[in-house]
Amino acid sequence: MPLAAEADIPTVSRHFTDVDNPVGSHYILQIATSFIAVVAFILLLAWLMKKTGRFGTTNNANIEIISSLSLGIREKIVLVKVNDVNIVVGVSPGQIRTLHVLTGTLQDAAINNDNDGFGRLIGKFLK
Repeated sequence: MPLAAEADIPTVSRHFTDVDNPVGSHYILQIATSFIAVVAFILLLAWLMKKTGRFGTTNNANIEIISSLSLGIREKIVLVKVNDVNIVVGVSPGQIRTLHVLTGTLQDAAINNDNDGFGRLIGKFLK
């Protein structure tokens, strides 16, 4: 089969200015806007989950944390109400220990002075 002569091959002139640039500013703006919208949607969902209390926590009506006091970087004293019993618990990275079990209601165990805080209440029971 003989080769076609050069005169038989049509010449195509292309103007690259007429073709959309796939990496143009419009394309980059569209990708950036889509990315920001997806990240904003994820953050909105996380905020809603945190507000409704469904973010990694379980609903346990029998256990309630009433108050906590930080003693250091990783140590805390926590006042926990389990059913109708108030328990003072020491929490550290490797252990949770019961410090005191309060009998009666919390108002009976509290100091009558309204200006006394949780730290003084714990100090009173630990002495």
